[in-house]
Amino acid sequence: MNAFRKISLVMSVLAWALWMGGFTFFTAVSLRVAHKVLDDPGDFGFVTQVVTDRLNVIGLVAVLLLAVQLASVWRPMPLRSRLFVSATWLTLAITLGLMFVQHNQIDVLIDFQQRVVLDHDAFEVIHNRYELVATIQWFAAVVHLACLLTKRPGEKPVSG
Repeated sequence: MNAFRKISLVMSVLAWALWMGGFTFFTAVSLRVAHKVLDDPGDFGFVTQVVTDRLNVIGLVAVLLLAVQLASVWRPMPLRSRLFVSATWLTLAITLGLMFVQHNQIDVLIDFQQRVVLDHDAFEVIHNRYELVATIQWFAAVVHLACLLTKRPGEKPVSG
C-alpha cells in the first residue's frame, strides 16, 4: 500500500469515526440521558440544534475525505465493488445535503434566544424527516466503511 493510500485510509476512517461515533453516542446516550434528567426534555432540543449543526460540518469533512480515499483505491477495485461503494458514498453525500437543508428549515422555526418553537406542527414534520434521513445516513455510513475495509476472496484489499 503506498503512502497516499495509507494516509487517506487513516484520515477517512478517523473522520468517519468522529462523525458517526459522535452521532451514535449523541443519539444513543446523550439524548436518552437528557430526557431522563431534564424536567422538560424539549429544552434539550436547543442543545441538539447546535450539536447536529457541528456533526453535519464534521460529516462534510468526512464525506470529502471518504471521496479522496475512494479515489485512491478506485482503479484496482472490481466493477461490482465500485458500484456498491459508489452507491453508499452517494447516499452519504445526498443525505448530508438533505440534513443541511432540513437543519436550516428547522432553524427558521425556532427562536433560539427565547428558547421557543414558533411552529410546532411544521417543526415536527421536518424533525421527523430529519430523523429518517439521519437513520438512512447512519446505515449507509456503516455499510460504506465495511465495504472499504473488507477484502473479498480473490481481490486485493480495497485499502491496499
